[in-house]
Amino acid sequence: MNLDQGIGRRGGFNRSKPITEEPRMPRLLPVLACSALVLAAGAALASPSAVLRISADAKGALRYDKTVLRAKPGSVTIVMKNPSLLPHNVAVRGNGVRKLGKVVLKGGTSTVTATLKAGRYVFFCSVAGHERAGMKGVLIVG
Repeated sequence: MNLDQGIGRRGGFNRSKPITEEPRMPRLLPVLACSALVLAAGAALASPSAVLRISADAKGALRYDKTVLRAKPGSVTIVMKNPSLLPHNVAVRGNGVRKLGKVVLKGGTSTVTATLKAGRYVFFCSVAGHERAGMKGVLIVG
């Protein structure tokens, strides 16, 4: 057998085609394997994020339009629009977390972001007396 002979389509030897190029598949496999590892590592590092939207009561009642929010563990952002004449904000606390969004006037938006584990949290308005009056809700992460 001569090493300069090529292999034909049906697996037999083809004496007219010398072997001049390497098979492409073996070179491609390491590239694909490395790409898959990089993608898998990125996916493992990325945590899910959620943006939850609420609004203060437009007529001035000390409450939000929602009293229960749900999210998956990871980065959670609560965005609150304030159509009320009163100043309000949104804050979150529980399981060692306490984050406050800025207090905003009518037409403003208060935002709070926290990295949350599975569990129950309270979202609330931190303006004096507002939470006690009922401006709060439960955030369930799980």
